[in-house]
Amino acid sequence: MKIGILVNGMSGIGGIQRITTEKINGWIEDYGYEVILITKNQGNASVFYKLHEKCKFYNLDVKSKLYGGVISYIRNSRKGFKFYTGLKKIIETESIDILLTTVIGFDSLIVPFVKFKIPKILEIHSSGASYNMKTWFYKKYIIRQYNKIVLLSLDEIAYFGLKNVVVIPNFIYDLNENTHVNAKKNIVITAGRIAPIKQFDQLIDIWAIIAAKNLNWELHIYGGGDVKLLQEKIRKEKLEQNVRLYPATKEIKNKMQEAKIFVLVSQYEAFPMVLLEAIQAQLPIVSYDSPHGPKNIISHDIDGFIVPLNDKMAFAEKLDLLINDEVIRESFIENQKIKLDTFSKNRVMNQWNDLFLEVLRK
Repeated sequence: MKIGILVNGMSGIGGIQRITTEKINGWIEDYGYEVILITKNQGNASVFYKLHEKCKFYNLDVKSKLYGGVISYIRNSRKGFKFYTGLKKIIETESIDILLTTVIGFDSLIVPFVKFKIPKILEIHSSGASYNMKTWFYKKYIIRQYNKIVLLSLDEIAYFGLKNVVVIPNFIYDLNENTHVNAKKNIVITAGRIAPIKQFDQLIDIWAIIAAKNLNWELHIYGGGDVKLLQEKIRKEKLEQNVRLYPATKEIKNKMQEAKIFVLVSQYEAFPMVLLEAIQAQLPIVSYDSPHGPKNIISHDIDGFIVPLNDKMAFAEKLDLLINDEVIRESFIENQKIKLDTFSKNRVMNQWNDLFLEVLRK
């Protein structure tokens, strides 16, 4: 089987790049499939995570962000045509059997009409809660032309109003890695790109409450992006001594293994890879009830705390409790073990394989 994977790019450190890399490598190593990776605008940037040497790579070199309404689409029609013809040529040249894409916006409306006979699957990684449903109303008539739409949780189905939907979550990878529990320090850790949707500014507000009572604990934030506003906020709150900002790293699991607690304060999260990584690193979690990923991973009061979205005081209360109660932390870690099976790579990759076989039969 030849699988084509169409993505915006693979130079970033986000969850899409991480899980896409793991799936590509798994399909090649474990299933013996041929995989052709197609990026829309990788340019000269290097791929961040290590891909299998047998993975073929193409770049369409379409530099515009084809998002927005009808007027934006018309303005980008030339680049849309370049996207269409370039993708069609690769599918024909490589004799691709199935095309899987994670692209959104105008691109996702073009893909169904490239080589009609090739089954196409759209995987949506962002939460429907973040979409403008007025524009989605007319887009869905084109989106339903995909053979299947893959969503990351059952909660997302209601947003899209589509029938050709299947739910396949992200998975935990590298389960055999040593977690070095004995090396853990008094660190609360989080990770994600430095962007408004991640709401790290709220986390600084929360930490100002925590730091006043827990002087020997530190907050470590890992992420790529402009940190100037966060640095200013840290200085304003006089937290320079116990809040650390670090760039994005491939070694985030090693950094997690040094910490004792993971926190997440995003506005939206469809199914955050970073929470699965935290579970593997044996980190109890405090998370906002961000639509809708965290509650599909964390069981409240059993293996972590889910706090109402944007309730900073409630978040600080639960985080303070977790910091000061080792028994609860150990209980959460023990109860997380069932998730290692629920979201195991083998289980989820078999779901993908079943989906591929299903769309090829039709």
